Amino acid sequence: MCLIGIPGRLRLRLRSRRPRQCKRGGRADRRGQRVIATILGALARISGELGMPVLRRVSPSPSRHSSRVVTVDGATGGSTMPTAVVRYHRPIDPLAMLDQGDASPLLYARGFLITRTSVPVPVPHWRQLRLGTWSLSYDPRNVLVTAAAGEIWVAVLGRALDLTDLGADPEATARSLLAARLAGRPRLQDAVDDLVGRFVVIDGDGAETYLQTDAAGMRSTFVAESPLPLVVAGHAALAAEVTGAERGPFGSGGWLADHRAYCLPGRATPYAGVVHLTPNTELHLEKRTVRRVFPRGEPVPVTVDDAVGELRELLQHQLTELAHRGPLMTSLTAGLDSRTTLALTRPVHESVRYFTYSLRYGEHLDNTGHALDLTTARDLAAGLGLDHQVVTVGQAIGDGDLKRVLERNSTRAHNRSLAAAYVTELPADRLHVRSNLFEIGRAFYRAQKPDRPDLTPEVMAAILCRRQPDDPAVVAEFAAFRDVTGLTEFAGYDPYDLFYWEHRSGVWLSAVYLESDIAHDTFTILNSRRIYRTLLGVPAAARVRGDVYHGLIRAAWPEVLEWPLNGRTRRPGQSAVPAVPARPDVAVAPAGPAVEAGPFDRRHRLPIHEHADLAELAVPAGTSRHRFALAANDERGDRPDGTAAPLELDAMLDARDSENLVVVFHGATDRSKYEYPRFEWQSTLAELDASVLYLADPILTLDAEITLGWYAGTAAVDVSRYCAELTRQVATRLAARRVIMTGTSGGGFAALAASLRVPGSVAVPFAPQTSVTRYYQKHVAKYLALAFPGHDPRTVAATFADRLDLTEHYAKATDNYVYYVQNLRDPFHIRDHLIPWAAAAGVTEAGGRSADGSRVVVLEDLREGHGPPPRPQFLEHVRKATEFLTQQLVGRTS
Repeated sequence: MCLIGIPGRLRLRLRSRRPRQCKRGGRADRRGQRVIATILGALARISGELGMPVLRRVSPSPSRHSSRVVTVDGATGGSTMPTAVVRYHRPIDPLAMLDQGDASPLLYARGFLITRTSVPVPVPHWRQLRLGTWSLSYDPRNVLVTAAAGEIWVAVLGRALDLTDLGADPEATARSLLAARLAGRPRLQDAVDDLVGRFVVIDGDGAETYLQTDAAGMRSTFVAESPLPLVVAGHAALAAEVTGAERGPFGSGGWLADHRAYCLPGRATPYAGVVHLTPNTELHLEKRTVRRVFPRGEPVPVTVDDAVGELRELLQHQLTELAHRGPLMTSLTAGLDSRTTLALTRPVHESVRYFTYSLRYGEHLDNTGHALDLTTARDLAAGLGLDHQVVTVGQAIGDGDLKRVLERNSTRAHNRSLAAAYVTELPADRLHVRSNLFEIGRAFYRAQKPDRPDLTPEVMAAILCRRQPDDPAVVAEFAAFRDVTGLTEFAGYDPYDLFYWEHRSGVWLSAVYLESDIAHDTFTILNSRRIYRTLLGVPAAARVRGDVYHGLIRAAWPEVLEWPLNGRTRRPGQSAVPAVPARPDVAVAPAGPAVEAGPFDRRHRLPIHEHADLAELAVPAGTSRHRFALAANDERGDRPDGTAAPLELDAMLDARDSENLVVVFHGATDRSKYEYPRFEWQSTLAELDASVLYLADPILTLDAEITLGWYAGTAAVDVSRYCAELTRQVATRLAARRVIMTGTSGGGFAALAASLRVPGSVAVPFAPQTSVTRYYQKHVAKYLALAFPGHDPRTVAATFADRLDLTEHYAKATDNYVYYVQNLRDPFHIRDHLIPWAAAAGVTEAGGRSADGSRVVVLEDLREGHGPPPRPQFLEHVRKATEFLTQQLVGRTS
């Protein structure tokens, strides 16, 4: 066994194991040794090319914290780096806080407190630890991850995703931030700009400590200024409680009503000396100073189409990743922002709870806006088959413990009765995905009045206050806001956009989030400086019209535009689904009606075209659903009684104007999470220059518990052969010149198998199995018993070796190409699947290629353990494989 350092956080164990069915000292055994040498060489090259320490993970610490100590094997700047420690402080179950019988555990919900010395925790269940020279107390409903190397450390409190690697877990995100911090604080700032969510980031080096919030300050942060002792807290009342701050000039209960203001001016709170840390700034704790961290450069102009393309991928991938981690819920209204979120949830909509609240008391009773929201939401839910709930709020919250908790949690009342209803009416285990902050990208103030004066404190006061806009205290507070936060450094941005972002959103909206924290954690998929930078680079006129959001809807789920937006119907003749332009040399059948008699796919809102034979296939324009009856095609599978379980192949085809055809096979399927048929990578491949054929493994229809079938079929039906034939039929009808067949894990096996029967195609497997029988025996035994009944399990692998083991196929010359992607932190698949296959396939040359160049293995540090790659890397390798295929086909014809 050899232990080798890998860029990441895992030791990779490679056994110099001979490929099975090979004699010691034989030719295949020597090939296997050369493959291992090739992998070791690639690992060494990658470590050097990264120019960064290589981290090795050792056993976790046996504590309530999931703690990982990592040893650094490299050096940076000529000096050896110290040991790095990453700790994941596991959050408690939020349900436990709702079973206490009183409201006290909800006080300062999801909050935090930073002090120089340890103080009693403000709520009994809170935790406390040291961050550098500071004491952090926090509600353990929050996620907390810390990463440290010597004197330098980084902490992330709250939920944050990294837009550069949306599949990264919290520890990986913290580790990435630490690596950036080790390279300098400017690098750390770039990394924070790529985060999305609701969080605070704190970093220190033993002498200086800094804190900043998420992009829009939705993880509220309040600071006690001198002469008060320095305290930083997630709630203004908590900061005042610890420092003894008194109510200040804006602390009267009637101030907002007297000024008809949506929130307090500038950074003010009701407490004298306690101020808001507003977005795009950071706090230096030791110096008690604030400086601006964004913008740091001119906005980059971007077209609407480019913005839609970039943002659809980033936003949908967030939702997919969040749904993978836990259940989601989001509100459904008649508005554009809600409709955009709805469209983006399309890939995960079956696992989302959509809700609409109905206020049935006082002035809200006959509110036409709420009535419109409710009617539209019900129609949408019925038409799209959504899991929808109406949250009815029948009365105002009464006096009692909960009301007093809410008054301390948020200094501004939004709708405390609604917050209470969230606790009692909605499932507590869900993450609340809000459709707020979209207005930042819609030129909110310019849309109201295009020609505006310079943004002075007086103008800010007039925007905030409908009454008494010339109040000297308000103007003075905005002047202080401008001076402290540097709201004069626009760097080419419209100052009104920054003012809306930092004050209206960062001060007013964050108070709304604080109010609902008693019920759920909140996440906004737009809340990243990287995303706002893209939105604010779109031409102003397009932003005012909301062109990007309309474009996102049309790209993600155009059918949702069939229902009115804010009561306005679509323009006559507007197409819900844009047609795909047909090439002149391709016969394309007309698309079917939206709903027709016969089978219908409610998830994808498509009629299912049933075919008795693959030759019957006609290719409609756009996206279409198909189901093919599969007759027995392997005489070895005849059962003694002459019967066999019938199989049908479900497919979805997205026909586009392209010479490329991508065929997608799914991997193992969690049946509790995903319905059959499963069509993977839809949102990821949405903008790819290719038609896409999605295939579902029909073996999953035979048993509700089976998760994996490798598209190998049953004894009587070779499904892989049918997949290859269907691919050839579709490629012919679309005149596709390049066929790319891809999948992860078991789907990678299927891609390798089917590509063998499609001459000139390329298989792009990601960490595939290359032999069914070398996979985990529990899964193999279950599959063989289901698919090969009546056959001796001891001999079935040998009898059907041509369908269950790919090493022998690739030991010969084949008429296809292979671009094999293997995650470096997946030792089982390297040892038991890559090495035997590569040895047989002759991939022993330098650079991981076969002698003729038709087969290439790409080793990359993609993720911890086995699983699908991050979406950007998946798309990158599909594109690179297409380029690889193009080069091979050129060489083939020359």
